[in-house]
Amino acid sequence: MSISVRTARTRLSPEARKAQLLECALSAFAEHGVARATHSHVAERAGVSIPAVHSYFRTRDDLVAAVLGEVETYLLDVVSDSLGGPKDVREALILLATRFARAAREKPDVIKVWLDWSTGVRADVWPHYMAVLDQLHEIAQKVFARGKKEGVLPASLNVKAAARIYIGGGHTVALMQFSGAGRRDLETLIDQLVTSVMGVGMDATQG
Repeated sequence: MSISVRTARTRLSPEARKAQLLECALSAFAEHGVARATHSHVAERAGVSIPAVHSYFRTRDDLVAAVLGEVETYLLDVVSDSLGGPKDVREALILLATRFARAAREKPDVIKVWLDWSTGVRADVWPHYMAVLDQLHEIAQKVFARGKKEGVLPASLNVKAAARIYIGGGHTVALMQFSGAGRRDLETLIDQLVTSVMGVGMDATQG
């Protein structure tokens, strides 16, 4: 049973109204999916008319772009912040995986849209998703490459493969959180994920 998020109609500044509509849009996209959410779903949640939503997001493409832009910004920020800096490589990898699990609790709409977006192989939004995924992979590759340079990861580690498996593992962590997995189960999964990606494959340069 869906629960609509209704907000009383009040006089807000244009900036505040747009932020409110975007929050409602994230909720709508999380419930109905990237391919099916509409201006009317947003209007219902915000307690405004459909034309009011159109005044801020003229077309559905505009609405989709705004929602996915929010998800993109969140993902790039959390991955960069978790994996960046001088922290220990394993510590960084565990931190990001843990933050994916926490985000599923604290920012469920953002994570649900991310998960749904990742399945839209035939949708118009797929090239955008792949571009974002490439950026996430590049960030992760840097931490794996640093680990090899520091000697804490094997020289044979394939950083591209490790990055792909690791970021993909973020999906699994989030899904386990949504399924109601306990803290111990999540910690075990994260430990196994990090341990496995720290020794993935042979570098392509080694044949």
